[in-house]
Amino acid sequence: ITSRAETNESIVTARGGVTVIVEDVAAQLSNGQFFQFGTVTLSADRIVLWTPPLSGLFSGSTDISAAEGEIYLEGDVVFRQGDNVIYADSMYYNVTRETGMVLDAEAITTIPEYQGVVRLKAEVLQAVSRGRYRAFDAAVTSSRMGVPRFWLQSEQIEFTEQNRNVIDARTQQVVSKPDYRVRSDNNFVFVGGIPVLYWPRFSTSLSRPVFYLTDIQIENDNNFGTLVALDWDVFQLLGIENVPDGVDWELSTGYLSERGPALGTTLNYALPGFAGFLGQTNGSLDVWGIDDDGLDRLGRDRLALQPEEDFRGRAFWQHRQQLANGFEFIAELGLISDRNFLEQYLENEWDQSPDHRTGLRLRRSYYNQLFDLGANIQVNDFFQETERLPEFNHYLLGGSLGQRWTWSTHSHVSYSRLNVADTPINAAEAAETSVLPGEVAADGLIASTRQELALNLSAGPVDIRPVASIDVAHFGEAADGDPLTRILGQTGIRLNLPMARVDPSVQSSLFNIKGLAHKLNWTAEYWYADSDTNAEELPFYDPLDDDAQEQFRRRFIGDLFGGALPDRFDPRNYAFRQGIQRNVTSPSDVIADDLQQFRLGLNQRFQTKRGLPGRERIVDIVQMDIGTILFPKADRDNFGETVGPTTYDFRYHIGDRFSIVSDGYFDWFSDGLRSVSAGVRSSRPGVGDYYVGLLSLEGPFSSTVLRTAMDYRLNEKWIFSGGTMFDFGPTGNIGQSMGLTRIGESLLFRVNLNVDRGRDNVGVSFVVEPRFFARRLGRIGGGLIPPPGLEGLE
Repeated sequence: ITSRAETNESIVTARGGVTVIVEDVAAQLSNGQFFQFGTVTLSADRIVLWTPPLSGLFSGSTDISAAEGEIYLEGDVVFRQGDNVIYADSMYYNVTRETGMVLDAEAITTIPEYQGVVRLKAEVLQAVSRGRYRAFDAAVTSSRMGVPRFWLQSEQIEFTEQNRNVIDARTQQVVSKPDYRVRSDNNFVFVGGIPVLYWPRFSTSLSRPVFYLTDIQIENDNNFGTLVALDWDVFQLLGIENVPDGVDWELSTGYLSERGPALGTTLNYALPGFAGFLGQTNGSLDVWGIDDDGLDRLGRDRLALQPEEDFRGRAFWQHRQQLANGFEFIAELGLISDRNFLEQYLENEWDQSPDHRTGLRLRRSYYNQLFDLGANIQVNDFFQETERLPEFNHYLLGGSLGQRWTWSTHSHVSYSRLNVADTPINAAEAAETSVLPGEVAADGLIASTRQELALNLSAGPVDIRPVASIDVAHFGEAADGDPLTRILGQTGIRLNLPMARVDPSVQSSLFNIKGLAHKLNWTAEYWYADSDTNAEELPFYDPLDDDAQEQFRRRFIGDLFGGALPDRFDPRNYAFRQGIQRNVTSPSDVIADDLQQFRLGLNQRFQTKRGLPGRERIVDIVQMDIGTILFPKADRDNFGETVGPTTYDFRYHIGDRFSIVSDGYFDWFSDGLRSVSAGVRSSRPGVGDYYVGLLSLEGPFSSTVLRTAMDYRLNEKWIFSGGTMFDFGPTGNIGQSMGLTRIGESLLFRVNLNVDRGRDNVGVSFVVEPRFFARRLGRIGGGLIPPPGLEGLE
């Protein structure tokens, strides 16, 4: 220890491995407030300290709580402040001002809302001020390995930790939130030690530490040839700062050797307000297009279809915003270039997602009422659609009229236009396209109101609920072109009998049972309806199927029935026999007619307790629900069969992760649909899941299909994914999918093999994603693959 009177300071020099702890460091901010920095820990082989005069001997660890102090460290330097760590060869640091310079530095910091860490390495690292660092010849990565597989190399990087005011989505209050940002110049992205991208400027929040590229995909198949697709982070490409929390914007670029170049963008947002209005807002925009010079391959006799358009694509936007006083605003845009685009390029979305629609809705909930004002227009003329220009709905459900009476109502008014689908341009496709039942061009005013009154009674354990309703509807144009007013009267009685028995003496370690409860709910209903109008007199203003089902049915009618669909397979009759008209909230004003039916059902559960002692929870072991409908006037209502649609749903949960499942549907008239599905399902988060089952269909055609699907983590580095579908009938093999995913310390890499027998297509694909914030490859068994380093060094 050396004292210097001329500078009023002490110089402390220590060698041989030293640790310095600086506790409760604070500084006065420009506004007069004090900011607590917490505890700073420094260790090195050699340390020199410039401090105020000290008394006593420095013994390797000391407490500096006085005024300003300076430190120089060299040799295995480790600097810690909270969750931030810096390793270096040599370092100068001003404790109170938190400024300094580090040589051969490596900084590791945690990021809110991200389980892993971000790592920065630099030849020179300057601590300009608290939470602000400047690095020269630097690299940023999320890997903890000495030489990572994926990193950003920059001539100069500035790392900033600051607070940003945001609106809390739950409380709608302004709160302060830490924001970690990186800015850099002259950047290279390295993958596997090879520079794959150069960009002059880079700026991003480390809450999503990706570097330009978010996805790399390479495929080859018979549909598209060789596909090379790259997804980019738009905010980083444009150097946009202060990106709102909850907003992701990506640019998709690609080239398909058999089809042409493609370009698109995807914007997803979840915001506490939008356009100056506070209220939770969620939405997504997906625009994608391709200059297509190939032929569509859609299966069987559609393996070489000429597209109706050369430039093809879609623009799809969904927006939902909560407003003040219980209002909600919804907007949709669904523009598609041609009838076959989704089926060719986005098959899963075509099969499973809702239709593309274009319209606006403003809704308000008020206790048990809903007021709904909306409008939608048709922009895809090749599909059947009903435009509402505009429409208004009012719902009141379960309104109380005394102690036992309840009143429900639904009123609707709209100007509706049913537009039939355009005929396909391709002559071969047009020859196989049939008109759907009820598809008649019509337009006019539709106004309807339905009033339902119910009485709640009980007779011992039996709940009794008589119901009566009246429906009056006016249609400006019926199927014959004239106006039509319909009056529908309905009445029924519903019975409900719950039963239960509990036996705590039932114990079995083999079947994992600790007590057994059997709960049943018997239901019965009689329903009678009388209408002065036949359902066939009205156009099908409210189609129940989506576009994919309608497109299939148009070909199905011609292939199996020669162009005329029998009444028993008409979707309107299916919905009618299910009793869709019974409900006040029925999605269709059109499907209503004379009806008489009995409905019988039994819902039952076998339950037990599972879990650690003292933390048991009630779980279902067996679920078995069955139901059937009987028609007294079978010739009129159910094609001559008294027993109508019969269903069952069975689930046996042997454990929390293993279940046997089965369900079925049966129509008993000639060629009626009879479907049975059965299989086993297992799921272990982080390990894998699988399903193996059979689906048997009997009706207009017969089919028995084996279906399997599996994701399984083989070990720390590999995940197997696969599935198969095989028809034991004439169709034979339907298709297979197999893939291997390698879990790298920075990247996820998957190779897939897909066989689609229906489209005569075999494809191989390669997908690469950053391991942090992976979108498609980062889940296994319903859980996320943990970020690198979270579970220790890998």
